[in-house]
Amino acid sequence: MSTSRPRSLADSLRGRSEVQLTELFLGRPDLAHPAPADISSLARRATATPSVSRTLDILSAPQLHVLFTLRENSMSTDALSESVDPVVTANLEVEIEVLLKLGLVWGLPDSLSAVTSVRDTLNEGYADALIVPILPESKGAAPKQDLQMQSGLAAHTFMSLAHDALYIFRTTPLTALRSGGIATKDVDQLAKFLAVPLNEACLLIEVLYHAGLISLTTSLQWEVTTKYETWRNKSKESQWVVLAQAWLDLPLMGSEGNKPLSGTGESPTVGVMRWQTLRTLQWWNEHTDAAPTKNWKLFVKALDHFYPRRRGARREEVAKVTLREAEWIGIAHGGILCEAGIGITADNAPAAGSSLRLPAEVTDFLIQGDLTVIAAGPLPLEVGEKLHAIADIESRGAASVYRFTAETIDRGMQAGWKSQDFNEFFQQWVKGSIPQPLTYLINNATEIVLEDSESKPKASTAARLGRHSRRITEREAARIASALLKGEITEANLAEPEEVFSLNTSALIALLKSAQEHHTGVWIGYAEADGSTSTQIVEPIRMGDGTMTAFDHGSANVRTFAISRISGIAPAKMNEINS
Repeated sequence: MSTSRPRSLADSLRGRSEVQLTELFLGRPDLAHPAPADISSLARRATATPSVSRTLDILSAPQLHVLFTLRENSMSTDALSESVDPVVTANLEVEIEVLLKLGLVWGLPDSLSAVTSVRDTLNEGYADALIVPILPESKGAAPKQDLQMQSGLAAHTFMSLAHDALYIFRTTPLTALRSGGIATKDVDQLAKFLAVPLNEACLLIEVLYHAGLISLTTSLQWEVTTKYETWRNKSKESQWVVLAQAWLDLPLMGSEGNKPLSGTGESPTVGVMRWQTLRTLQWWNEHTDAAPTKNWKLFVKALDHFYPRRRGARREEVAKVTLREAEWIGIAHGGILCEAGIGITADNAPAAGSSLRLPAEVTDFLIQGDLTVIAAGPLPLEVGEKLHAIADIESRGAASVYRFTAETIDRGMQAGWKSQDFNEFFQQWVKGSIPQPLTYLINNATEIVLEDSESKPKASTAARLGRHSRRITEREAARIASALLKGEITEANLAEPEEVFSLNTSALIALLKSAQEHHTGVWIGYAEADGSTSTQIVEPIRMGDGTMTAFDHGSANVRTFAISRISGIAPAKMNEINS
């Protein structure tokens, strides 16, 4: 970093190297979406109150305490050392370095200043959360290999559920309610088909939606998107990473509601709190093998120390749900993050995928005389999906158990299975002979099935555009940093449309609904609450009651817009959205 005295944050940023700008983008990914046109634009965005507020959420109590002390006046490091709580003094240089890297503080050691937005955003010094809680002594951790195996088994089970659920969305789409979400009877039937509790089915649906694998069609049906085939063709490890990342970013507690995709309880802060919980769990695991759930008050104290801005009953509730859901998905086992879970928490997809230890899959299964199917271990995902199409599942995991009935055979016939399909499938995967009662069931179903009962091909739906989030890769951050220093990012790349067309309300709603159905972004003119007018790219998610919920590409957040305040609309080009 330059040793000349900066006059502002923008001046300070101009003195940074490419590596230092890359660190800034990695610490504050919202600054990179969309890529800033120049250093001045970057400085303006870095000092905007929403961005500063998001960054304060990732700071510990000591870091916030230092920032709170600096919020009114510039200080030298010596004066700052005398002003902060003595608990912070010993590690003051490290805390200042973090604040400088994140662009919340600028200047030199003889005069450090906090950005002006801090004064309006930070109103507490968190003196009561400065001390790290003393943790219980370790009693001998469980074997690391066992942790990876158990987490891998849970991950495989969750993916098996995802494949089975997506089979339903692909063959018999679920009905959408006029108010949004999925009909309760359909959710209940899906949970029964998957043989899981309702709350687990609700979580799975939310994960599939936020992973872009299902969406609402113009016929008001929830179906798979074209992204589904791309996901299905990935390696099993990569499939899991997509689902785990979608869960990490969920704006709600998926397993706490019974009306998935209705938007009930959505808040961007839930994803932040989930990430804070996992980060604190990682620290906890590094210092003790005591279960956080059995030492809950201490875990909450640690959470409040590392991330005090969101402390309170709501965050504690999110933390409890996070630890429970993490076990289902395979991110943790027994209150300990597995290696793949650490990779997901660090937004390191390659590390998460390479460290995931999925169980060995069996190569065949046995059909008993009572039409029970026994697999000695986890079935390959695509085989389990096919088997579940024609048999009810009774148990999955380390061993799989299914059962054939007349109803399940008929279900397969309705989905397009023919006698030859049964024979080919059994020849490839069944160990031993086929029980005669099962042959009778198949022959009987084949004779009575009607020709028009064969499943009809479903119209494919547009793939959901990749949404921005707090995630950014190191490569992407370095590319933007390099382009900024070389002056390669210009205002032309981010130019707003020449004209935002004004329309009557009915025409406006029609265009917004079209953008929602096709998962495309649009420019809108919008009258903000303070009287100002902004022009921004949004991607509509749902509409109703005079409002539109949409992903705002400028702030990288989901927002609710009053339709009456939308003054105009224009199409957004792909390069404008992806820039």
